[in-house]
Amino acid sequence: MKYLRLTTTDPYYNLAVEEYLLRHTQDDIFMLWQNEKTVVIGKNQNAYAEVDLDAARDLGIRIARRISGGGAVYHDMGNVNYTFITSSEKATALDYAYFTRPILDALASLGVNAELSGRNDLECAGKKFSGNAQYTGDGRILHHGTLLFNTDAEMMSRVLRVDKEKLSFRAVKSHKARVGNLAPLLSGITVGDFIDRIEAHVLTATDAERMDIPENKDIEALRARNASDEWIFSRKRYLMRYSVQRRKKYPFGIVSLDLSLAGDVIEEVVISGDFFGTRPISVLEDALHGQSLTALPDIDPSPYIAGMTMEELASLLKDN
Repeated sequence: MKYLRLTTTDPYYNLAVEEYLLRHTQDDIFMLWQNEKTVVIGKNQNAYAEVDLDAARDLGIRIARRISGGGAVYHDMGNVNYTFITSSEKATALDYAYFTRPILDALASLGVNAELSGRNDLECAGKKFSGNAQYTGDGRILHHGTLLFNTDAEMMSRVLRVDKEKLSFRAVKSHKARVGNLAPLLSGITVGDFIDRIEAHVLTATDAERMDIPENKDIEALRARNASDEWIFSRKRYLMRYSVQRRKKYPFGIVSLDLSLAGDVIEEVVISGDFFGTRPISVLEDALHGQSLTALPDIDPSPYIAGMTMEELASLLKDN
């Protein structure tokens, strides 16, 4: 395994490095990195629905979109991000237990007894301190997650528009009440110390070798894409063109459908949400274009929305 500790705090660059290593290397890679104040939304999410953009602008918080699914997360210098990249022959896509185990073991070595909870969260004493997401492609898997050490919870609650159904699903009143930092459990340890200790544990356990960021113009090109409005706000057309919306919270995530209908024929559909999948959601959208709600094709949506059946998708499309 190779190990990379990024020193840049530019979210667009850091996400570009992740993607470049995923697509252009064959090594197993472990990364630790931090971002300045940023909201990072999932690949399938609508930035306008997930982020208070006025608050983000006023507070100097950047917006970024990652290539993996899942929900929006807040990064600052009190948060630590970790990444594992490996080949699909060594791990199964959407296997969160496999990729979070080294982190849970590292935390246990510091006296923090945490566990994987729900789809993709790490929790300790009923508080979420880590959200995780994955991307698969070309025989490779990228798994990344957050580790809230002493993140500004007030700032997080001001900028994230957390869905009320998600909170009620977990019987809590606010996002702020749902999440917690690790620092109170690790008295006297700074965030820098925390990074050093996570690094030392994983490097010892995996016998990883340190690596440097490759100098490559493709990383700069990915960074430029990541910072572009076209990439970040690619689904803003929701607000202007779609007259019908369906939306439902499932155990596997929230699924929203923005539809343009001519009678019962789907002229266009955009699917968004905090769900996960192993194939691009655009493929499923294309398959639904031009289809009649009364005679939908037999499509397996689970590669695009993990956990969803065709019966559930048809019911949502018809608003049953």
